Amino acid sequence: MNHPDSALALALKSSRAAVDKVSLGPRTEPLRIALTEDNRVRRRLLTLVLMRDGHEVIETRDAVELLDLLAAGYVDAGAPSFDLVICEQGLPDVAGLSVLAGLRARDRKTPFILITGDEQVQTRARRLGAVVLDHPFTLAGIRRAIRQSRDVPVPAND
Repeated sequence: MNHPDSALALALKSSRAAVDKVSLGPRTEPLRIALTEDNRVRRRLLTLVLMRDGHEVIETRDAVELLDLLAAGYVDAGAPSFDLVICEQGLPDVAGLSVLAGLRARDRKTPFILITGDEQVQTRARRLGAVVLDHPFTLAGIRRAIRQSRDVPVPAND
């Protein structure tokens, strides 16, 4: 019987081969991206694609890890900050929209891409200045969302 980790390793190996065959989209300035996705395979695939596009990607599995990572950048003046956060809505601990709302409530204007298929959540995320990536998404869709995230105005905190 195959071990789940060996199945994951095989999936990642074949995914790397597929990613190597994917043509790079229009090049954008390299970004430092915090990527939060609880699905390990999807997180690794996104990371591979984003790194292949020239970005630096720091992975987190859940909102708690993401918040710790972001807090370090806000508290420690020497810690590098992020140019973009990409976050799944359906995390097991804290929803991605809650992370976004918390950042905006603290006047953090870091560009944010929220991955969700829920139309109500999408509407709320857009009001908070996020770019929404609908499920299922394509490589072209994630690249388009990254380009859009640079141009989305973040609303002032009232």
